[in-house]
Amino acid sequence: MKKAKIYLIFVMMILLLMLIPGRYAYAADREPVTSKAQLNSPDRIIGVGVGSAAMIIAEKELPEANMAYLELNEGLQALEQGKIDAYIYDRRQMKLALDSGKTGVELLDESMDEQVHIAVGISPVSRIDDLEGSLNEFISLIRGDGTLDDMYERWVNANDFNMPDIPKAVDPEFRLVVGTTGVVAPYSFYKGDELCGYDIELAYRFASYINADVEFKVYDYGSIINAAASGDVDCIMANLNITPERKEALPFSEDLYTEDIGIMVKSTGEGPEFKTFDELSGKTVSMLTGAPFDKLVSSFVPDVAEFTYFNNMPDMLLALSQGKTDAILNNNAIALLAVNRDENLTLFPQPLKDGVFGIAFDKKSNDYDKWQQAYDAIPKETIEELWDKWTGSDDAIKVPIEQDWPGNGGTVTVAACDSVEPMSYVGQGGEVMGFDADIVRLMAKEMDVKVEFEPMEFAAILSYVQSGKALMGIGSIIVTDERREAVDFVEYYPAAFVLVVRKAQSYGTGTSFEESLISSFEKTFIREGRWKLFVRGILTTLLITVLSVIFGTALGFLVYMLCRNDNPVANGITKGAMWLVQGMPMVVLLMILYYIIFAKVSIDGIVVSIIGFTLTFASSVIGLLRLGVGAVDRGQYEAAYSLGYSDLRIFFRIILPQALPHVMSSYKGEIVGLIKATAIVGYIAVQDLTKIGDIVRSRTYDAFFPLIAIAVFYFLLEGLIGMIISRVDIRLDFRKRKHSRMLKGVKLNDKN
Repeated sequence: MKKAKIYLIFVMMILLLMLIPGRYAYAADREPVTSKAQLNSPDRIIGVGVGSAAMIIAEKELPEANMAYLELNEGLQALEQGKIDAYIYDRRQMKLALDSGKTGVELLDESMDEQVHIAVGISPVSRIDDLEGSLNEFISLIRGDGTLDDMYERWVNANDFNMPDIPKAVDPEFRLVVGTTGVVAPYSFYKGDELCGYDIELAYRFASYINADVEFKVYDYGSIINAAASGDVDCIMANLNITPERKEALPFSEDLYTEDIGIMVKSTGEGPEFKTFDELSGKTVSMLTGAPFDKLVSSFVPDVAEFTYFNNMPDMLLALSQGKTDAILNNNAIALLAVNRDENLTLFPQPLKDGVFGIAFDKKSNDYDKWQQAYDAIPKETIEELWDKWTGSDDAIKVPIEQDWPGNGGTVTVAACDSVEPMSYVGQGGEVMGFDADIVRLMAKEMDVKVEFEPMEFAAILSYVQSGKALMGIGSIIVTDERREAVDFVEYYPAAFVLVVRKAQSYGTGTSFEESLISSFEKTFIREGRWKLFVRGILTTLLITVLSVIFGTALGFLVYMLCRNDNPVANGITKGAMWLVQGMPMVVLLMILYYIIFAKVSIDGIVVSIIGFTLTFASSVIGLLRLGVGAVDRGQYEAAYSLGYSDLRIFFRIILPQALPHVMSSYKGEIVGLIKATAIVGYIAVQDLTKIGDIVRSRTYDAFFPLIAIAVFYFLLEGLIGMIISRVDIRLDFRKRKHSRMLKGVKLNDKN
């Protein structure tokens, strides 16, 4: 009991440490920064990059300020949270961060007085003869013919992130090794798995000029100078600022360009509002995984900075609210509900394209035509009433249609998205509800069959239908030509592709932290009795964990016993199986089991989860047993054999009791790891604790308490099972037993 109390106190302390700094850093009583002059004060904290030219300039021009040494991403995050007053860095890189969707911060119009010079760093011990002279000659050449200016205009000013075709060297004479960072757009960054950017193009052009192959080596700024100084690379092309310290370490080429040093401060505005497609230029647009509509968006906004993808609507809406994306693409039903529930969001005024919602059927299904006829029999007025019911703001009337018909035709399984309100989502009591679900129920009524819904991630629906585990799939699916190639559709309601964006004044609503905390708690646990969902999720997680531990331990022990005496066949099979199981990500193993091995078998996702985790846990148990038994002196065997003990008796009575104490601590760690690993079972339609958190977030559009609750519950589960294993450990290890238990059955002071 005492340990349990200490554990709970520890968990609460961690939560407080997580909550207090992030929430109350805003309380610093300082006026907003609107000019550079305000920063030269001992009360101000300025963020700068370690060893950068911006650091040297800031220390020179703002001698009274305190410096905090942070990289760009960490610096902007600290600035947004109010932990520093400003961040000073290359102006164009910080502007690119803003254009890419960074919110809560803004650039001052004024810059630092001094500019920085960007050049190529040259290794003083390069194996290429006169590399500095060749570089300067090349730079002068491409500056004279306008190539250098064109590169800067494309990459830096226009953010055109497309590498041109550059002729490679024919019969290269040597290899040019270039050091770069790969993390500084638009100069050196990864596009897919390929390096691109201003500096990368420069390297290719220079290699062609000197008739060389080019090889890139990626470093961080902290080690790239040393790499050049030691000769690991021939030169550095990485938006490299010239500083006095760097000039002492290695020579530099002629300047490529100069850069202003900008000043980023915490935003005093109300956030962006996009009204035209032109205003979305250079911004981030998000959509659900499996929604192939990036080309559609690009046809209206050809220079979208980035497309990002989410598994569910709540995460996407949260990213929009937090400024991690600028617009989200969805259908008219989901978008209408989202803006009705969040006063800080609104619809983009211009729709993109009309479409139609569909119910997916496997192409091999013989029932498709019958269900199409069943849908056609539903009165249009009824369908419109359902649409108004589920997309409206009155939650009191959102009750699913009861299946009160006989169902003489049997029961059919429907794969349903569990988090796309108002179309298909899990409501109170774990029941699938929404516009799609009611349409299917009306169709089922026409055919006199009952419907059983299997809730799952949106991305898993089509695979579930194609595997034959469900007759049909629903979940706000918009029909596309690509999807038609995989499945057939019953088309049932007009759809439209629309964008949801933030309102112009979506920040600073005035709600206090305490009020938002109470509201979040009420929505997460109290409203609709959602605490029951968490209980169910905990029980599912416990069931998978406990059974996987039991079966995995038994299987691992059995396999170890078969392999114990060096049976070559058993050892070969075991080694191969362990290599397969341990060599792939757990989520891949689960999906292979569920969608391939057991594709044609009616088996619950929980059972598949137990099978998958049993295999991985058994592999761990085999390794632990080998380790523990190996720690027992071989002389124990010889002594027991000399006394006439059999092999099995020696193992169970002498070797195993000594081996287990060596591995019980590691065994406990494997169980804790197993508990956390179960968080991925949502991929195969299992509603574990993590999945329940996703479901709740899909209803509340709030991430705070669902995520915190999940973290706390996992901590408690780990503590509970850890205490159980500790008790078992005490019983197995005689060194940890109480003195009275050691002497149990022994007669003391026997006078006879």
